[in-house]
Amino acid sequence: MNIRQMLLSDMSAVWSVQCDCYQGVLEPESLASLEAKRSASPASCFVAMDAGKVVGYLISVPWLFGQVPSLNEAACHIPQDADCLYLHDMAISPKMAGMGIGKALFQAYQAQTSAMGFSKMALTAVGEAEGFWRKIGFKVKQIVLSEAKVADYGGQVTYMYQDC
Repeated sequence: MNIRQMLLSDMSAVWSVQCDCYQGVLEPESLASLEAKRSASPASCFVAMDAGKVVGYLISVPWLFGQVPSLNEAACHIPQDADCLYLHDMAISPKMAGMGIGKALFQAYQAQTSAMGFSKMALTAVGEAEGFWRKIGFKVKQIVLSEAKVADYGGQVTYMYQDC
């Protein structure tokens, strides 16, 4: 298994992994929306490869601390005054769970956060994921989200961060 930057040619496989992972949690994001985020910050988006196939991915973009990007947008405009690297989505093929892929992707994200000069990592935990992120050092930050954004993110959302 190896980790590398996500390419345009990976996007349909990335979308397929997302669809496999989010059944019953939230509606998968469109392929166009995922590609908009990847193309906005290609240096901070990664795939995990095994036997030539995408088995996991991590999409992150520079963003404003305490704010949550919209889902399913056809474009992704990075704020000029971005002050954190926002982990938008990470998913591992259910067939590959427990093989250290998430840890490897997260390490690439951590390294890129530092390389880009950010001192904070942030994310929005959905469903039951808050416990996982707490275990690796993320803390909850209370923010106010619109009802529509909470619904878009599946109804159960927790904004979290970690200092680098």
